[in-house]
Amino acid sequence: MRRFRLTILLLIAIAVAFSILYFEDPWLWRRFATTIIPLGNEQPQILKPNEPITGGGSFALPRATTEERTIDPLAIKAVEDYAARFDSHALIVVHKGKIQTEWYAQGLDRNSLTQSQSMHKSLLALLIGVAIEAGIIDSIDDPVGKYIPEWLDRPRGDITLRELMMMSSGLAQYDFTLNPFSDDFRWLYSGASQTYVLKTPMADWNPGTRFDYNNINAELLGTVLEAATGRRYAEYLEARLWKPMGGQDALVWLDSEFGDAFTSCCLMATAMDWARIGQLMLNRGRINGNRIVSGVWIDEMTRRSPVSKWYGLQTWLAYEEAVNPRSQIPSAMGAYDRREPFLARDVYYFSGRGAQRVYIVPSRELVIVRLGPALGRAPLKPGWDNAFLVNSVISGMQ
Repeated sequence: MRRFRLTILLLIAIAVAFSILYFEDPWLWRRFATTIIPLGNEQPQILKPNEPITGGGSFALPRATTEERTIDPLAIKAVEDYAARFDSHALIVVHKGKIQTEWYAQGLDRNSLTQSQSMHKSLLALLIGVAIEAGIIDSIDDPVGKYIPEWLDRPRGDITLRELMMMSSGLAQYDFTLNPFSDDFRWLYSGASQTYVLKTPMADWNPGTRFDYNNINAELLGTVLEAATGRRYAEYLEARLWKPMGGQDALVWLDSEFGDAFTSCCLMATAMDWARIGQLMLNRGRINGNRIVSGVWIDEMTRRSPVSKWYGLQTWLAYEEAVNPRSQIPSAMGAYDRREPFLARDVYYFSGRGAQRVYIVPSRELVIVRLGPALGRAPLKPGWDNAFLVNSVISGMQ
């Protein structure tokens, strides 16, 4: 009987301990549970909690008439088949400002929200440019400590916004782990993510000396943007980009209800909104009759950085004939690999895990959007060719 009572007391103590752990950070444990349980890739996953961005969809890209078709139908069929082969959610091709094809997987349409993964970083870069040109942020070469008081200490406070944006901050990497008690897990899954973002230590190399893709850089840029503007991230995004460009409704992923926005990934938006953003880039900052940001800033975003041939400011560059070395990293799942050089030397693109893509080709007046499964261990099938969509469309131009 005594042993039974001790067992009951032990079980009660364990239950109380787990309850305390759960209620200290419920979103951490909910995300831990969904992380260890495999998710299906059939439909886009809407991450919660989230904060709405109201758009209204006032700007519609025109659809090409039969006489305005500029891409051979066989080329269009080839890219649509390729999209279907890789379980894509959506594919949009815009040439000379006209939609040449708008393809969706069964059950999805132009109002379906999809998950951006790291394409959000490039969107964040646009907003940093908007804030600089509005005089809210003084300079891209400002030290981060100017906007984040917790980082006034050196050397972290001396990291510049430029170094964050070109992925050369000198900050240490958080490793992937399923240990819910580690900072490596909590920076992305905790309901108090900023606590762990701001704990990020320095690595053993100096800022500005090498390329080291690090999600924390984008999270810090979001923190800077909110500190400088005095507004919530979603609010600033809606007011300065989404509504002026005539976008549809979208969602920003938060770490907790009314909490901080994740700005390194996971904006949930329609494929058509990514086409609008691609057109904005192509038009050098202008869309829907509005100047969102200057062409000078677009040039900054898409200029090769001193530390990488394949990266500008939160934006990937594709025109090097050599293959991006990230295609050799197993976790990239070949998403940067290609079988031939790009047919245009000015291709650049927004990129997210699972081959989320917005390709922009200024010399051909071309925008291509491809969206697909983003979550799970292997969201993208093997064999993805990063140049296929762009080269097929260019080859089919009439």
